[in-house]
Amino acid sequence: MKELLNYKIFIPKETTAQQNTPLFILHGLMGSMDNWRSQAKRLSQFQPVLTLDLRNHGQSPHLKGMSYREMYEDVINVATHEKISTFHLLGHSMGGKVAMQLALAHESMIKSLIIVDIAPKPYPLWHQKMLQGVMSAPIETMQNRNLVYEYLKPWIEDQSERTFMLKNLKRNRIENEESSIGFSWRCNLEEISKGYLKIAGFTSAHQQYTHNTLFIRGKNSNYIQETDIPLIRSLFPQVEITTINGSGHLPHFQQAEIFYSSVKDFLSSTTF
Repeated sequence: MKELLNYKIFIPKETTAQQNTPLFILHGLMGSMDNWRSQAKRLSQFQPVLTLDLRNHGQSPHLKGMSYREMYEDVINVATHEKISTFHLLGHSMGGKVAMQLALAHESMIKSLIIVDIAPKPYPLWHQKMLQGVMSAPIETMQNRNLVYEYLKPWIEDQSERTFMLKNLKRNRIENEESSIGFSWRCNLEEISKGYLKIAGFTSAHQQYTHNTLFIRGKNSNYIQETDIPLIRSLFPQVEITTINGSGHLPHFQQAEIFYSSVKDFLSSTTF
């Protein structure tokens, strides 16, 4: 049996809301389900919400392979384990690509689709510098998170992304002692780095997802260009595209209230 991803279920307080179609949330590269805790908590007023750590991220198993098929099959495995046959699906960045591939391959499983600041296309290798910096950081000798934060400044220029990266740190405990020394990374950096070319890529095999779809992009982000919109519409013909002002690649964090309202309104219009 395949190893299950680490995940958390947020259950609505209202009994009627508990019966609504669940929402699955997938984080981005080097992220974790913890990045989505506050949004998941709020959205779980209306339906069950499942946040997942994708393979080699967070507290999920360290596994060989980082193809999108492998990643979306992990998500299906969680749904099967929870006896969920249909769900809404939200994905950010790399998680957005996982979500798109899953929706294109298994349209009947996905009631509606929300993609956050990523397009269905291959990207330049923008994260190589970040991966190089993270892998070179001597975190095992650093005594506090601020030292890691300062070290990563030249490698990860965006302050929000640098803050999110620190959520991957865990304290190294000395065996049989209460003291600790330095840090290690929760994520499987070696496998992520090895699979980065696949992560940067994207193939659609001329499929379509014809259910309601929302693309959310940050006004200050360069991940979704105007030139990408015809491609998005060709693969997702029932798409609505929303731009959030004052936001970069992390609109759910940088403009949390506007982001929440956009997702809530879309899901309620789709019917839970």
